[in-house]
Amino acid sequence: MPYLWFAFVSLVWGGSFILMKRGTAWLSPVEIAAWRVIGGALLLALVWWRLRKSHVLKRQDLPAVLLVVACGFVWPFTIQPYLISRVGSGFIGMMVSFTPLLTIASSVVLLKIYPERRQFWGVLGALACMGILIFDGLHRQIAPLHLALAFTVPLCYALANTVIRKSLSHVPALELSLVCLILAGAVLLTVAVATPFARPAVSSEVAVQAVAAVAFLGVVGTGLATYLFNRLIQEQGPLFAGMATNVSPIGAVVFAWLDAEHVSLTQLGALAGVILMVVVVQFGAVRRHSR
Repeated sequence: MPYLWFAFVSLVWGGSFILMKRGTAWLSPVEIAAWRVIGGALLLALVWWRLRKSHVLKRQDLPAVLLVVACGFVWPFTIQPYLISRVGSGFIGMMVSFTPLLTIASSVVLLKIYPERRQFWGVLGALACMGILIFDGLHRQIAPLHLALAFTVPLCYALANTVIRKSLSHVPALELSLVCLILAGAVLLTVAVATPFARPAVSSEVAVQAVAAVAFLGVVGTGLATYLFNRLIQEQGPLFAGMATNVSPIGAVVFAWLDAEHVSLTQLGALAGVILMVVVVQFGAVRRHSR
C-alpha cells in the first residue's frame, strides 16, 4: 500500500500546479490557498465523522502543529499560485524537487537520522537532475526575487515533514491532517477577506473553471493526498514521503506542456534522470509493520 499511496500523491500533486494556474484566472493566490484547504478539511471532517474517532492531540502538541500549519500549508499554498501566475506552472512545479535534499539536512539536524548511502547518492543524483532543470529555466530570465521565493517552498515543506516525524508521530494521520487544514483554513480565509483584490473581468466559463479547479484541488489534492502523505511520513519516514516531490514535477511539466508552456528536451532528459533516482531511493525502502 505505501507504494500505491506514493504513486497517488505524486500523480495528484503533479496536476495541482496546472489547477492553481486555472484558479489564478479569477481568484487571488490567498483565495486559492484558503478554499483548497477548506475543501480538504470538509472531506476529512466527513471521514472523521463517519469513523467517529477520538482525538489524540494534546495542548503540548500545539507548537509543533502551528509550525506545520505555517510551513506546510499557509506559506507554500499562498506563494505557489502567486508565482505560477508570473512564472508558469511547469517551472514552479520543478522547484519542489529540492524537498528531499532539504529533508535530509533537516532530518540530520532535528532527528539525528542519517540517510543510507544508497539514499544519499540517489537524492544527490536527483538534485543534479533538478539543477539541470533550474539552469534551463533560468534562460527564461526569471527574477531573482521570484526564484528565491520559489526556493522557500521546498524549504518549508522539508521543515514541516521533519517536525511531523519528530514531534507528531503519535497523532493519527487523519486527525493531524484535519486539524492542520482547519487551522490553515481559518488563517487563510481571514487574510483573504481582509485583503483587497481586483478581480479580473472574465467570462462566466472561465470563472466556473477556476472555481472547479480549486474545488478539485482542495478535496482530492489537499484533503485526500495530505492525509495519505502524512501517513507515509509517520510510517515510512520523511525522506520516503518527501520523494513524492521528486515525482510530482513530472506531472507538472507534462500538464504545462499540454497548456502550451515551453518544455525543452533538456528538461525531459533531466526528468527521466529524476525518475531513475527516485527508483534508487525508494526501492525496498518500505518497512514492515505489525498490525
